[in-house]
Amino acid sequence: MMTVYFVVMTMCSGMEGCVEERRPGDAYASREECMTTVSAITRRKGVKYKCKSEPQWVLKEDRRVDGIKSFVTSGAK
Repeated sequence: MMTVYFVVMTMCSGMEGCVEERRPGDAYASREECMTTVSAITRRKGVKYKCKSEPQWVLKEDRRVDGIKSFVTSGAK
C-alpha cells in the first residue's frame, strides 16, 4: 500500500483550543512535495500548516452475480 501526504491546517483559539482539518486539495507522493506547498502558503495568525501521511486506498468496483447492483471496496485486506 502506498503512502500519500496531505496538507493539514491546525487552527488554534485561546478559548476553544486547537482543531486539525485537512485542507482541500491535492495529495502528494512525497513529503518534500508537500512541504514545498506548505512553505508557499501565506501565514495567518492562529493557523499552522503541516504535512500528514495516510495510506492510499485504492477503490475498485466489483459486480455481483446478478449484474444489477454493484458495490465499492477499498481493496485493503
